[in-house]
Amino acid sequence: MITTADSVVVAYVSLAMTSIDRGDAPSSVAKHAPDPVPALLIGRLAVDRSYAGLGIGTALVTHVLATAVDLNARAACRAVVVSAIDQAARSWWERLGFHPFDPADPGNPDLYLLTGEIEATLRSFG
Repeated sequence: MITTADSVVVAYVSLAMTSIDRGDAPSSVAKHAPDPVPALLIGRLAVDRSYAGLGIGTALVTHVLATAVDLNARAACRAVVVSAIDQAARSWWERLGFHPFDPADPGNPDLYLLTGEIEATLRSFG
């Protein structure tokens, strides 16, 4: 959670461990993975509209990705997954390097980023 000096919430993210049925996972997620595939779920990520465009959401995603790398080193976390709330959000996640679970279905809101791709993704944030 990010707050102002007056303790007003500006942005937040909620995380939970989850799993993906290997049979339903994209091949890049399923390859050499246990069944089910361990993953980190971004349940919610929100930034107050008056603070939008300042990079706060990207900073929160950077924190989430670093958390996923740490989890993968300690236990197992093959991917970070998220369900985009709408098409604009889906496009934002894709600009951050996330891949659609089903590229043939543009209406499917589910996206993922392999933990093995996180380092390159973080470098692209500049």
